[in-house]
Amino acid sequence: MKSVVLFGSTGRTGMALCSQIREKDYALYAIARSNKNNSELESIQAKVMLADALDKKQVSEVLSTIDNQSIVVSLVGGQNAELAIRSDFPANKNIIDACKELGFSRFIFVTSIGAGESKPQLPEMLKPFLGPVAEEKTKAENVLRSSNLKYTIIRPGQLTNDPATGNGILTEECILGTMTRQDLASMVMKAIDDDETIGKIYSTLDQHKDPDFSWVQNR
Repeated sequence: MKSVVLFGSTGRTGMALCSQIREKDYALYAIARSNKNNSELESIQAKVMLADALDKKQVSEVLSTIDNQSIVVSLVGGQNAELAIRSDFPANKNIIDACKELGFSRFIFVTSIGAGESKPQLPEMLKPFLGPVAEEKTKAENVLRSSNLKYTIIRPGQLTNDPATGNGILTEECILGTMTRQDLASMVMKAIDDDETIGKIYSTLDQHKDPDFSWVQNR
């Protein structure tokens, strides 16, 4: 039976992925910064473990209690309101470094379009909002890419909370698209289940939908 360690388990994408992991009856260690959604995670028999990914010691301590043959997945990103810093780079660096030190080998990292060589895909209208975010995610990707971990990087574009369409794809082309969080979770599951994705960097999107950035124009 596979075992998955998920950082960023309590967000909308995280909860969708937790459900899909448990549907396959894989062991799930849901790492969270707080007790948010604990009851829902425990109801699907996930083992909830508390650690703030911005604290390297906490990350190392929690990972040291888990079999290092487990697959590690990180969805971590966003603004930490308490510390007024983004977690995209420092938190993921802590997770990657701890995995290296503790002998984990498989790491799946969800970042975003605009990171790394996909930077040109970020529309001009989004650069004021997402440009700095993409730079932080790029720094985290570079740490992973220079490690000896068996990585897969997945870059979604616009994410929605709509029901799954089942039309998600992974492509090695740099493409800005849109997709539901449920479908993104399904693409992460593909990486979990397919070792052919090791060492690959993917864009992921709904192949039948175009992104909608009208919200930017209405700001």
